[in-house]
Order: sequence, then structure tokens, then C-alpha cells
Amino acid sequence: MDESMKTAAAYIRVSTDRQEELSPAAQKRELKKYAQKNGILITDFYEDNGISGRNADKRPEFQQMIANAKSKEHPYDYILVWKFSRFARNQEESIVYKSLLRKNNVEVVSITEPLIEGPFAPLIERIIEWMDEYYSIRLAGDVKRGMTEKALRGGYQSVTPLGYVMNADRVPEIYEPEAEIVRQIFQLFDEKNTLTTIARIINDAGYRTRRGNRFERRTVLYILQNPFYAGMVRWNRAKHGKYQLNDAKDIIVVKGLHEPMFTEEYFNALQQRLLPFKPGYTGRTGNCRRKSDTEYKHYLCGFLKCPVCGKNLAYHFPKRKDRRTYPRFVCWQYSKGMHKSAGSISSLRCEEALKASLQTFLEMDINEIVVHPSPKLCEPSPLLDKYRAALAKLDQKALRVREAYIDGIDTKEEYRENKKILTEERAKLELLIESEEKTALHTTEPPTAEELVSRIRDILAVLNDPSCSVMEKHRALGTVLDYMEYSGESDTFRFYYLFT
Repeated sequence: MDESMKTAAAYIRVSTDRQEELSPAAQKRELKKYAQKNGILITDFYEDNGISGRNADKRPEFQQMIANAKSKEHPYDYILVWKFSRFARNQEESIVYKSLLRKNNVEVVSITEPLIEGPFAPLIERIIEWMDEYYSIRLAGDVKRGMTEKALRGGYQSVTPLGYVMNADRVPEIYEPEAEIVRQIFQLFDEKNTLTTIARIINDAGYRTRRGNRFERRTVLYILQNPFYAGMVRWNRAKHGKYQLNDAKDIIVVKGLHEPMFTEEYFNALQQRLLPFKPGYTGRTGNCRRKSDTEYKHYLCGFLKCPVCGKNLAYHFPKRKDRRTYPRFVCWQYSKGMHKSAGSISSLRCEEALKASLQTFLEMDINEIVVHPSPKLCEPSPLLDKYRAALAKLDQKALRVREAYIDGIDTKEEYRENKKILTEERAKLELLIESEEKTALHTTEPPTAEELVSRIRDILAVLNDPSCSVMEKHRALGTVLDYMEYSGESDTFRFYYLFT
């Protein structure tokens, strides 16, 4: 290859609306033609189809291209796009990524929007980016208005709910094989069954959701609360891609064009009985997400498993002190009605059973203990991989924060605040990585029987020490215990240790 020849990566993107866009094949053809005409060698093609350009984090091929472009090997001199709008429709992200590429001597080139040379070139480029972002915002508004208008006319514009299919006229009609399930759910609720009981009965009958999954408590609740079954169309119920519902005034509920399964009077009366039930996380409001893997409510979290389904038992702590309930471990599949065998046990009994099991090692004859290598500990730690991946993402965030400050997007105070937050997150992750690496090194080689007994003695001391944190107890236990099971049928525990 001629050393003077410039190399490039070609980026192709077609968004969901596809208006004023060429197909991926057409974009690829035009990019090849431009490169050949200008003596540029395209070494890689990256393609994101059906993805909006408003958020770069949601474009995997784009992220891979940026990562390759800034590598030490410097594989590209240019990134070729059909239009700047293919690179990004968010001006802020466009500035950050282009600045990042320029620092690595990589130039973004639009083959249909050539820029004049001179001091006005950056200004023209910014105007093009602003127009692309404005078009995207305007288009989103037009689409939303169109969908709202269709919803107000009773049109349905989503996947039909269980029990219905779309006919040739694009009007939902009842599909009896699935409608039978829906009617049975409503009937079971009329018979005063709980949502969890309904899920168990439906699953035991062999019914499954449209995706082939078992019914859960929340699935049953959603079906019972869906006004579609009473002949109504509901639109804009939740924020797109979010976990929270929209305000009631923003949700559209109108008479639909489809045949209802139940009368409005019956459905509305049933809703009064459903008022105590809330979808999602009970007692929580707003945007709720699962806690980090580094946070445990109890040191047995992750160790205690259900012998029926193999899932981890979840720890439940009573929120109200006046209620006569105690901390318990519960199989979440059992609590959602996905299997019948009981999977609930008090945390106190679990702690006592574990300590009694560990104590048996200390009472055994040392010659009776057989120690062997644990295949599980020869594998990389999944938590370690997560922590390292999070640290790598933190490096990218730090780079973006710095570039945003250099390009004048953030003020000096904003830069300092963002840098402080990232530094604190980095310190936490580095401590977790260090702790996980020490644990892996400590447990990879099988201990001798004497060392194992000594380790178990130390673990019991940690478990009985109230000053030790939940995380310290969890990590100490993880050096010897693989997992433990509780069977509600026989009311027994089984323990699976790593080395014996």
C-alpha cells in the first residue's frame, strides 16, 4: 500500500424515521465512490441501523469506531459519512466526539456537505449541526402529534395485548386461544384469588405469555388494569424508555375501534378492588432501579438459593416496626407465582444453620477433612470483570468532561465538580477491584486441612463480630462457601463448600 495514501473508516447510520435518508447500501456505495475519487482507502465499515443519532451511547458500532480511531495504532485519517447528521444529531455530543477525534488527528468528513477552507469553516459546520439537531427535534414533535391524533381517534399503534391480533384492516380483533387465558385471569380475580395465586394457577395449567415466559404477579396485574379489554385505547402511559408513569393528565384513554372482552361497568368496578395494588416497586416512587452488586442487605445475599428453581433468595426486611414480621429470605419466583414449593425462611434460622455447619469443621478430626481444588475459583471473578468495565467507562467519562471544559461547554466550576465526582467513584471502584483481586489470589490455591480449619475459625469470628460490616462478612464467607440451599418441603439446609 502507498504510504502516502490516507485511510478512513466509513460510518453508516439509518434512523427509525428514514426520512430524507439513503439506504445503508446506497450510503455505502456513495462513500466508496468518494473515497476512490479522492485517493482514500476505506479499511473498515461501521453500521448502525434503526437507531436515532440523538444519543451516541446507544450506538454500539459508533462507540467501537471511536474507540478504534483513538487507539495508538492510528488506523484512520478520516471518518467518512454521507451527511454530518449521520455522525450525530446532538450538537453537544458532536462537538465532544469531533474534538476528541481531532486530538487524535482524525477528521470527520461529510461527502455531501463539503466545507470551505478558512476561519468560517468551523462556523458553517456548527450551523449544519444545529440545523440537524433542530430537524430531529421538530421531527420528534411532528411524530408525537401524529401519534396523539391517531390515539384520539381510537386507533391502536402498538403491539396488541394478549388475547388480540391485528386483522387486515389494522383493527385489533379477539384471538380465542389467548383470550381464554385473559378471561380465566379475570374470573380467578373475581373469585377473590390473590395476584400471586392467579399466576401460579395459570402457570400450572400450562399457559405462557406471548414470549413463552411464565406469568408473574406483575403480568397479571397489568392485564387486570389494561382498559383495552373494556374497549378503550390507552396511549402515552409511561415515559419512553423509563420506569415511571406519566401524569394522568398526559395519558390518553379513548373509545377504541376493537371489540371489547368485558363491559365498561364490570371493568371499572374491578378497578376499585385493584386500588391497593401498585405496579412495580411497592412503596417506592419515581425512577426505581436495582441496587448495585456491591450493596448487600445481608451477608448471606447471593449464597442462599432455592432448590426448586436455583434462583437466589431475596432478603426482605420489615419496614414497619409495629408489624409482627421478621427479616426473611424469600424465593422471588415463588413470591411471583412461578412455582409452588415454598421458598421462605427467617434470616435468623439461616444464620444459625450456617454457623452450626461451620462449627462442625472445627469439631472434626483434622485427618477426616478432605480438601480438593475448586474449579469455580479457577474462573475469572464476574464481579471483578464488572468493576473493571465500570472503571473503563469512568475513563471515558473523565475524557468527555475534560473535552467539554476545553471546548467551553462546561465552566471551570462545573469541570471541578464533575472531576470531583468521578474521582470519588474511581476511588471506590479501585478499592473494590483490589479487594476482589486479593480474594481471588487468596482462594485460587486449595488450602491444606489445617489452613481451612484456621480460615473457618476466622470466618466465625467475623460473623459473630457486630463491628464487622455486611460486606466484610460476605467476602469472608465467600472464601469457603459456594452456596447453600433451603428446602421448604423438608425444612432442611444443604451446604456446598468450595474445597470439601
